[in-house]
Amino acid sequence: MSFWDRFRKNAPPAASGPDTSSVSPDAAIVEPAPLPKELERLLRVGLPGGPTDAEAIAAFAALRGTPDEARAVEELARSAQMQKLPDPLLLALGATLLDRGEPDGAARVLATATCSPALVMLADLAERRGEIPTALSLIERVLLRDLDHPGARERHRRWRARLGFDLEQKPIITGATVMAREPDAPFDLLREVGRGGAAAVYQAVDRELGRHVALKVYHQPERDRSQLGHEARVAVMLEGAGIVRVFDLDPDHGWIALEWAPGGALREQIRGRDLGRLLPLERWALPLAAALARVHAAGWIHHDVKPANVILSRTNAAILTDFGTARRVGEPSPPGSLGYVSPERMKGRPGDPRDDVYGFGRILEDALAAVGDEQAIARYRPFATACTGPDEGRPADGRALVTRMRVELGA
Repeated sequence: MSFWDRFRKNAPPAASGPDTSSVSPDAAIVEPAPLPKELERLLRVGLPGGPTDAEAIAAFAALRGTPDEARAVEELARSAQMQKLPDPLLLALGATLLDRGEPDGAARVLATATCSPALVMLADLAERRGEIPTALSLIERVLLRDLDHPGARERHRRWRARLGFDLEQKPIITGATVMAREPDAPFDLLREVGRGGAAAVYQAVDRELGRHVALKVYHQPERDRSQLGHEARVAVMLEGAGIVRVFDLDPDHGWIALEWAPGGALREQIRGRDLGRLLPLERWALPLAAALARVHAAGWIHHDVKPANVILSRTNAAILTDFGTARRVGEPSPPGSLGYVSPERMKGRPGDPRDDVYGFGRILEDALAAVGDEQAIARYRPFATACTGPDEGRPADGRALVTRMRVELGA
């Protein structure tokens, strides 16, 4: 019998009070055995006066193979359900539960871990259960951080092949994209601010109006003409708070002029760990959720919710951009960005608002990892986990996302 079975079996009944009618007043009360001092100190990890992460891992390793190992595993597993333990300790605990033949217990204790080795272990556990889309989604989160993480690329290739995905990816063109195709384009380019497989984005100035714009120039306008037109039409259709404004476009020459956001892309703030821009999280997260509510209410799915596609206004409010892969609810989902695709979408589910909610949760996870603020983590981590967790616990759409943020987080 596993720890989890014993825990449920021995859990106190849910009655409102104890039934003492058949208990003798002379009956002996069995007190639990006191904790060994080493384990008692280990369980204080993360608390004032408790061991450091390294000391906790060393203490747990010292308890392995001793008569106290089983109790150490049970107590730590119980603690992991009530507080956030350090990732290295969760990883050691998960590995121990696997060694003890308890993969479900390992998955539970690793559920709050965010380090790459823990995500790889969770991915392998998902594969063992036959949940290949979940495994693939987890390993993509690892590759997003480190393409060379041991075994990650091999798993990625193998699991994509099992799901029947086309392994060919649209290459990211590294050469310069220039405006030579449109010598009369009314913009002066200042600097390149982003580049992807389809286009490059520049900060530019409209020569006639003196207005700064984000100029998106497609690498192959002939090939991507329809995508450029689609991106502009959807953004104009959804025009309003939190949606990027479209100023001009030329589908023949492959460019579109969009609203320029002084705060830049959220991706850059996360990479730079800019606490001034990232905290408090609700300052940009709530407007982003409201923008998704607008998208979903109109019957659309963005399909590429990630930090690179969220820009920050002068007041630090989030603006959703890049509607090139937006599709109507229920239409087939297009390919997504590495690390931000939900397991359900991996399975081939048609476009669903919960896929955008998953991307929102992943953005929260990225931001929390960047800021490292304990109060923000304690407040937002459970909510982010709900957004990236199973469908049944995930907010159904942007409107539900906004409601839950206000109710659960007071945002």
